[in-house]
Amino acid sequence: MADDPSDLETRIAAARDTGKGGRTTGKAQASGYGMAVRMAVEMVAALAVSVFLGLWIDGELDTAPLFLVIFLVMGMAAGVINVVRAAGMMTRGSQRGPGRSEGDRTRGD
Repeated sequence: MADDPSDLETRIAAARDTGKGGRTTGKAQASGYGMAVRMAVEMVAALAVSVFLGLWIDGELDTAPLFLVIFLVMGMAAGVINVVRAAGMMTRGSQRGPGRSEGDRTRGD
């Protein structure tokens, strides 16, 4: 093993440059699929919970489709808000650039 710190810095710089080919990596593509699945699951979960609650309240109070319709509309709104929020987080992350996280920002930025 080499104890020279400049050798270590050279190796680190070479490893960082290896990943910068301008191509979409499998990890980035998988992350995109993951975000799409997350958005779909959030939309379906919001709708499923709202429909369940609407049906349950309608059954308890014997009010035909009143609460089902109310909770269905609320579930759709919640699903859309969650998807918009997730998409906003995704675009904010891409505007920051690679290698920067929210904690890396300084007051001068």
